[in-house]
Amino acid sequence: MTGWNAAVGAVAEPSDRRGGTLAMVASADVDSLDPARTYYVWSWLLQRTMHRTLMAFGTDPRTPAVVPDLACEPGEVSDGGLTWTYRIRGGARFETGEEIGARDIAHAVERVFAQDVLPGGPTYLVDLLDHGGYPGPYRGGRCRAVECPDARTLRFRLKRPFADFDYLMAQPNTAPVPAHRDSGAAYGGAPVCSGPYRIHRYEPGRSLHLVRNTEWDGSTDPVRRALPDALTAAFGVDVDELDRRLLAGEFHVDVEGRGIQHKARDVILADPALRARSDNPATGFLQYVTVQTRVPPLHDVHARRAVFYAADKAALLEARGGDGVGGSLATALIPPHLPSHSGADPYPSGPDLTGDLAAARAELAAAGLPDGFETAIATQPGKFELVARTLAAGLSRVGIRARVEVLDTASYYRSGLGHPGTVRRLGLGLGVTDWGADYPTEYGFLAPLVDGRQIRQGGGNFNFAELDDPAVERLIDAAQSCADAAQRRRIWRQVEATVMDRAVILPMAHDRTLHHRHPDLTNVYVHPAFGLYDIQAMGLAR
Repeated sequence: MTGWNAAVGAVAEPSDRRGGTLAMVASADVDSLDPARTYYVWSWLLQRTMHRTLMAFGTDPRTPAVVPDLACEPGEVSDGGLTWTYRIRGGARFETGEEIGARDIAHAVERVFAQDVLPGGPTYLVDLLDHGGYPGPYRGGRCRAVECPDARTLRFRLKRPFADFDYLMAQPNTAPVPAHRDSGAAYGGAPVCSGPYRIHRYEPGRSLHLVRNTEWDGSTDPVRRALPDALTAAFGVDVDELDRRLLAGEFHVDVEGRGIQHKARDVILADPALRARSDNPATGFLQYVTVQTRVPPLHDVHARRAVFYAADKAALLEARGGDGVGGSLATALIPPHLPSHSGADPYPSGPDLTGDLAAARAELAAAGLPDGFETAIATQPGKFELVARTLAAGLSRVGIRARVEVLDTASYYRSGLGHPGTVRRLGLGLGVTDWGADYPTEYGFLAPLVDGRQIRQGGGNFNFAELDDPAVERLIDAAQSCADAAQRRRIWRQVEATVMDRAVILPMAHDRTLHHRHPDLTNVYVHPAFGLYDIQAMGLAR
C-alpha cells in the first residue's frame, strides 16, 4: 500500500526483508541518550531501538495501547489500587550479555528521583510513588516504594490510586540500567543497551551510529522487529537543507519529525509522485505560546490576556503551515482525539481571526499599561522562529514590543525555555512551543503543563508558565480519582476552563505535520501515540 496518507492508520509497504542501513537526519541532536533524561518525542521513538522498557507502546497503527515488553503481562493491581506488581520475563539480556532482572529496572526507576544529577525526563513517579523523600540512588540507597521480592518480581507502592500506571511503565525511564555500570550524569554518553541495537559511535551534535546488539533475542521481544542491520543519524542539518536532501533521497527519514518546511511543502503538494510518498497526520500535538507568570509585566493576568486578544491567529496558523496541512485552529487546550475536547473559545479573535485589538487595549489599560510594554519571545530555528516573528508583528499593533530570542534546539527544554532561571534572566515573557501527551489521556496531556507540583527549577520544566494554582491542582486530583467517565470529562473541562481563565497557554493549532517517506522504506506507519513515524518498525526494500 502506498499513496497520500498511506501510513496513517495503516502500514505502508509491509515487508519482512532484513538488511541495509537506515539513514536518518535531524536538525538538532537528541536531548539525551540517557533513558532517564530524555523528553523529546522523537528521542523516545529512537530510544525504542536501543532500550526495552517494562511496558511499551504497541505496534498497531490504529491504537495507542500499551503492551508488555520486559514485563510478562500488564501490572497486577492490589491494595485498593496502591500496589502494582509486575513479573519480568526471562531471557532478555543487555548488550554485555548480562541477563536483565527486576533489580535493573528498579534501579532505573530510582534514578528518576536524582533530579539534582539527572534532570530532563518525566517525573510523574516522584510525585506518585510513596517514597518518603527518597533522594535517588546516588545519595540515598534504595527506594522503599520500589521492591524486588525476587529476581523476577517488581512491586511499586503508590501514594494514591493511579489507573494510568501501565502507561508510565512504558516511558523510557523504565529501561533497565545495571547499577554497577551507572555513571550518573555521564551515563548518556554510553548507555548500556537492552534493545536490538547498541551504540557504535556517538558524536554529540553531529551523528549517531547504531549497530545490531548481538545479545538481543527477538523471541523475548514482542514489540521490535529489527529489520535494518544498522541505523545512522546526521544531526545539525539546517531545516531547509534537510528537506532538500530528504527529497533528493540522501536520507530515508527525518527522525526528528518536525515536519516539512514551507518551501519543500509546496514542492511536495505540486508533485504527484512526491505527494504519494507523504503523510499528513493529525499528531495530537498542540502548537501554542506559553505566557509566563513570573516575568513582569506578565505576572499581571490582564497583561497576559492582552497578548491573547492581540495575537493574529490567522497569521499564526499560516506560519505553522496553513489550515489543513499545518493543522486546524485551536481555541482551547485539549486536542480533538481526547474525550474531554470542548472546542471552547474564551478569547474570540474576530470573524477574520486576526485579533480583537479593542479587547487587547482594554486589558492593557486594566493592567496599568495603556501604551503597551516590552518583552521577549523564546523560540527555535525553523517554523518556531517564523511563528515567533508573526506573533511579534501581531502584538505590535497594540504597543506590545516583543524581541525574538532564537535559542538552541537541542537544549531548548533542558536549559532554555524549560529552565525557569533562564526564562527570568533573559526576560522571556513568551515562548513558542508545542506539546503532545506523554501518553494518550487528559492527565498525560495537561498535567505536565499546568500542575504546579510538576514545576522543576533545575531545568527540563514543562510547566513553562510556572502556573502554581491550588484550584487547578484540586481539579486534577478530583479527575484522577473519579471512576465515572462522564463526570471525569466534565472535571477535565473545568481544568481547561480554569487554565484558560488564567491566560497562561495561548493555543494556536491542533497540529498536523507533513512527513515524507523515501521510496525504499518499508513498514512505515505513524505511531498513534506519538504522531511520528515508528522508527524501530522500519525496514528497507534494498
